[in-house]
Amino acid sequence: MEQTIVRPPLAVCNAAVDFAQAYERPQGQLGSHRLIAFMSTVLLATVIAVSIWLPFSTISLNGAVWYHVAIMMAPMVVLWVFLGAIRIQLRKTPFRFRDLVSKFAGRIQILLKGLAFISAFSLALELFSYLATATDRPLLDNYLAASDAALGFNWVAYVKLLNSHPSIAYALSIAYGSLNVQLLFLPAMLALTARWDRLGEFAAQFGLAGFVTCVIMLMVPAAGAFDFYHPSPDILSSFSPGASTRHLEQLHALRMLNPFLIEHPEGLVTFPSFHAALAAIFVYSVRGLRYFALPIYALNAMLILATFPEGGHYLVDVLAGLAVAVVSIRFVRRIDQVRSPWRTNFEDAQPASDQQ
Repeated sequence: MEQTIVRPPLAVCNAAVDFAQAYERPQGQLGSHRLIAFMSTVLLATVIAVSIWLPFSTISLNGAVWYHVAIMMAPMVVLWVFLGAIRIQLRKTPFRFRDLVSKFAGRIQILLKGLAFISAFSLALELFSYLATATDRPLLDNYLAASDAALGFNWVAYVKLLNSHPSIAYALSIAYGSLNVQLLFLPAMLALTARWDRLGEFAAQFGLAGFVTCVIMLMVPAAGAFDFYHPSPDILSSFSPGASTRHLEQLHALRMLNPFLIEHPEGLVTFPSFHAALAAIFVYSVRGLRYFALPIYALNAMLILATFPEGGHYLVDVLAGLAVAVVSIRFVRRIDQVRSPWRTNFEDAQPASDQQ
């Protein structure tokens, strides 16, 4: 006679929750469904805000911008579809390295998803920053400079010191310019090493930090330390062309509230420093990764030091950027690690011996 196994209701509920949580974070996905929903919500909120704001602003977009966006996104979409077709075909084709090729193609697909989120965030946030800059509200550089003075930081003296060592200035300029390379390299590294959850975290932290930065810059307009102190341009002679000044022409043109056509986008954020925020997020994303962590730590420490001469940032800009990164990291972790209330209640109802 076949024996019927009856499970206690609590065990059945726990098994159901285990299955739901396994589905919620499937292997090979860009983070949990909760995290993807959060990223999509932040991106959608940014796009809606820009879409509503743009027609009432003095800003317009050159049609070539959309062409460049299409050129950037189309290859990613085509490659994602192509790799998906390859994986489907591999299921039907006996092949010695079938599993290896399929896994590699799947990791590239996850990378493309992450890069699509990052690219979409970048475009939306760039437009947001231009809209936030086009204001006639008074610049608050005097308060930022006073805060630096209260902290004992002398921007001009610091930049002069770095400029007197050309080799150091050159290395810092390279580190500052590495941001876009890191935005491609770090997601690729996380995807190819099957750290999909971290790639999802990275994309979410990037989007949230950018959104918070744009909101703050709207409330605290500033032109930067070089524009405020008006030092001799010679103090930047050892740095890259346009150091501390590359954004000023567009920033002041936008603040005149005349019709402005975006043709060659520049980073306009002064307070807080988005470079500093991203440097901290880069460092966090490679925590504990052997061989990769230490070089990334060193590179981004240099990037932060370079924000003063290259980006024209005050010390308080950098400190605020680091604070934005910390808030974004903690917020994303909290969202991604919230446990089901069902599971919490069931565990609380179990005897202590059953939870061990």
